[in-house]
Amino acid sequence: MGVIAPVQQLQLRTRVSSQADEFTALVKQYRVRAFHFALQMVGNSEDAMDVTQEAFLRLHRHWHRRDPARPFAPWFYSILRNLAIDLLRKRTSLREDGLEAAPEPQAGPGPEVLAEQNELKARVWRAIGQLPPALREVVILKDLHGLTYAEIAHTAGIPVTTVTSRLHDARERLRRKLERYL
Repeated sequence: MGVIAPVQQLQLRTRVSSQADEFTALVKQYRVRAFHFALQMVGNSEDAMDVTQEAFLRLHRHWHRRDPARPFAPWFYSILRNLAIDLLRKRTSLREDGLEAAPEPQAGPGPEVLAEQNELKARVWRAIGQLPPALREVVILKDLHGLTYAEIAHTAGIPVTTVTSRLHDARERLRRKLERYL
């Protein structure tokens, strides 16, 4: 019996260590994407940092509940989404100027081209920011974060058919708002 206890302790330590390594790897893989998703949902950097940090804390707290057989991204995006929605509900009003612009790409075009690109980018972000939250969410998850329809449905807690119709509606609204600029 004295030999079994050290073996069990070693197995437990190994399992805990591998879970910690897996958690650390997922944090590294998703930290930037999580921040950008939160930023796109809540509209400002400070709130996005708070939402992202809280999401990783909750993820860590509930790590033992995850099902390794199921994909990680929908579970994590659900946590992020719910925290962002909670924050938006707490706000008394949404910002009028929409979402902040995404980081500028490192490119070499001239100042005129950059100015036009920046103006168009700002218009696109404003248009996305003016979408109703349910439509904005599916556009962000699909077009910016590359989730599948099934993953978006799982994340948002809605049927895939609803994802399809919301995405179509969101893209149509964006097309109408931006058609004179494209």
